[in-house]
Amino acid sequence: MVRVTIISFGYDQGIAADPSDITLDIRRHVLDTHRIPDADLRTGLDPVIANAVVSASGVARLVDNTAHLAIGLLEDVADALGRLVKIAVGDARGVHWSVGIAEEIALVLRQNDIECEVVHRDIRLPSAR
Repeated sequence: MVRVTIISFGYDQGIAADPSDITLDIRRHVLDTHRIPDADLRTGLDPVIANAVVSASGVARLVDNTAHLAIGLLEDVADALGRLVKIAVGDARGVHWSVGIAEEIALVLRQNDIECEVVHRDIRLPSAR
């Protein structure tokens, strides 16, 4: 049973449609992805981009804190019937940082035996627009 749903999105395409228990607006807290070679041809699912995201200053703590907050919500205040926590992670375009961070949060949750799903609403590359 899915207990956590994580959606990555780009604020340029609008806010996350469904209300979330936790919303991370990371637009002011990330490095310029264009410093990574060929970033415009990759997404946060690409190992090169994912590694750059996860190794950036403060990201590991953000991921751990968000995962632990989700676990706490599941244990203490999540809907008694569904026991579902929703997390939204937004950056400007929804292609690099939000995707990499959403995937890393899911990894930490899965390592804690929490079943989750990840949806990347705006992962299209610029050339696919």
